[in-house]
Amino acid sequence: MKKSLILSLFFALSVLCFNSCGSTPAAASSGEGDKTVAFVVLSSNPSTGYLWSCSVKDSSVAELSSNEYVAASAENGIVGAGGVHYFILKGKKAGETEVNFSYARANSSPSAKRTYKVTVAQDLSTGLELVSWE
Repeated sequence: MKKSLILSLFFALSVLCFNSCGSTPAAASSGEGDKTVAFVVLSSNPSTGYLWSCSVKDSSVAELSSNEYVAASAENGIVGAGGVHYFILKGKKAGETEVNFSYARANSSPSAKRTYKVTVAQDLSTGLELVSWE
């Protein structure tokens, strides 16, 4: 139930903000009362060989809780339509950290980068701010 609620929120958000290699920070309640997760939605097309990767600078403040690619619905016979990559970040303790995303092929320089500042409050509610977009 909890996962389906979060995925439903992801889908609604991705429909509103889907553009090539775009990204949108947003927060969604985890359904655990006082805890909140933050998620990043990134357009992606693994059929091109490009994948999003994520690294959290200080994993004692926040951690990558989930990372999932969902292909866009396409007509029968159409391949390479792309989709959306969802990253869920969960606060672990109060503080701030940076989260970096890179869109690249294996052993290549990234074609796109995103950096977010994650702020975790005492109650573990988690905020997200886009810092740079390359």
